[in-house]
Amino acid sequence: MFQRLKRTWPLLLLWLDLIYSFILNIVASISLEQTPASQNNLPVSPDIAFSWLQVIANGGMVLTLSFAFSILLQLNRAVQQHQLWPMTPVRISALLIVLAFSLPAWWQWLWALWALAHGQMVVEWHNLRYLIVSILLLYPACLCLRLLWIRHRQHKNIDDSDNFIQPAGTQPPY
Repeated sequence: MFQRLKRTWPLLLLWLDLIYSFILNIVASISLEQTPASQNNLPVSPDIAFSWLQVIANGGMVLTLSFAFSILLQLNRAVQQHQLWPMTPVRISALLIVLAFSLPAWWQWLWALWALAHGQMVVEWHNLRYLIVSILLLYPACLCLRLLWIRHRQHKNIDDSDNFIQPAGTQPPY
């Protein structure tokens, strides 16, 4: 359990931040302070309706990423326990979602490092939560690719041991 948590705590923090951001989005949509009031002090209805469209879109993103992270956690468990983990279309899609979520952060950080190397100030320290999340966004892609590589090696070792000719009356090594 500790080994799995040691590898996956950044995912859990990202997931908690997604939930926190979603709750903030709901609170902002409920709040009528941002909506300009007309002369009779009633809120303008399209603003209320459109703010809830954003909540629905963010909720879908939270559900999609929660599912994708759970698949990544399943892969992590299977790799650590040396279990076979078949790649179904749903699992492949979930891992691609994780990569689509995380790889743009790598691109942005590479450009930020390039700009930093050329003397531009690229890190703003006034919003620490944003900085931490932007750093943690790098982790899911690394974890996903690393686990897929380990899974590939494990399956290759199993296939190699299947090709080993067993003497009569003996059991295979797995």
